[in-house]
Amino acid sequence: MATASEVLRIAAGEIGYSRWTDPQPGTKYGRWYAQSHGSYYGASGVPFCAMFVSWVFARAGQSMPGLPAAYVPYVLRDGRRAGREVAKSSARPGDIVIFQWDTGAVDHIGFVEANHGSYIQTIEGNTNNGRVARRTRAWNTIAAILRPAYSGSATSSGGGTASSGGTGRLTVDGSCGPATIRRWQQVMGTSVDGIISGQYRPDGRTWGRPALVDSCVRYGGGGSNLIRAVQHRLNLTADGLLGPATIRAIQQHLGVAQDSWFGPGTARALQTRLNTGRF
Repeated sequence: MATASEVLRIAAGEIGYSRWTDPQPGTKYGRWYAQSHGSYYGASGVPFCAMFVSWVFARAGQSMPGLPAAYVPYVLRDGRRAGREVAKSSARPGDIVIFQWDTGAVDHIGFVEANHGSYIQTIEGNTNNGRVARRTRAWNTIAAILRPAYSGSATSSGGGTASSGGTGRLTVDGSCGPATIRRWQQVMGTSVDGIISGQYRPDGRTWGRPALVDSCVRYGGGGSNLIRAVQHRLNLTADGLLGPATIRAIQQHLGVAQDSWFGPGTARALQTRLNTGRF
């Protein structure tokens, strides 16, 4: 395995590559991919953003569920199945960023180089008219963040790692993914599936849940038994909905700012508490 820095160093070394100045048909990344996946991918005009990411990982000796690939939706599908998705707000250098320009299937992929809070800086292939380039991207273009298991990284799945038996320590990373939710369910004595079900979507203006990994939340109302157990513990109406009042109560219980936003600070406090075996 490689480190995130090593992967980014290889990616950054490709900045400036252009399909238009490549003297051979297609792109260098497509021709590499075609060696094992068929000559089509080495032809001119084939989108190469996912093949660029795959090439970088291969050069670094780093594995990632869903890679190598030429089709971005497959990377997202397999990354989610492997528990690699993390909260968007927790994006950090070396993460894979998946973009969606409109409705339908996801469209584009690259590397997170820096998280500047209000936007991210990336390295992408097949951007700026067929080039490898450094870009800045707004959050509203991002469909998902996937985190590879890099060498020296404590995080191997979204939202803190833990052993399958639930006895390992969670990584305090501010991303509330399946491992954190499973531990929370274990501590609260509810069924364990890594999912907070039956929720309504936040309004995104007065309250939100940015630290919750999207794939760990199910919508449609009806509430979650985990959240009901939390509400019982905090003497709240047990409707099972992780809404603004419940978030504020959780924040008060954990000793963090009560702002109705379940963000990285709240998630880190929760992970720290769960590592003591209690809520």
